[in-house]
Amino acid sequence: MPENLQDIALAPAKATSPDTYFKLQVRAWTRFDPSKAELIDIARAVEAGTAFVSAIEVSQIAAGINDVDDPDVREQFETLAAAERILRSFEQLPAAVRDKLRSALTNSETRERVAS
Repeated sequence: MPENLQDIALAPAKATSPDTYFKLQVRAWTRFDPSKAELIDIARAVEAGTAFVSAIEVSQIAAGINDVDDPDVREQFETLAAAERILRSFEQLPAAVRDKLRSALTNSETRERVAS
């Protein structure tokens, strides 16, 4: 049984295409009710020894984004891919578009700080 999440993350994996997506099922035991916890809180509990991961199973493999059968998850991956494309070509964007992106990010960060 893996002792912590780093052991799991560092385990050798089969070579796959960068366009391959994996649906996981994680089984764990905790000493607290995880139903309202964020994943990061559960990971911290594993590191602290108050939770243990007993299994990680791949329940589905998608050969590409179009094979991801959950439309909400597929949209999130598509959004991330679009953001990565923008970041890679940021300097080629027109100055007005770059300024608009900077402003939107600044406003978003300000709202997040106020909310927390």
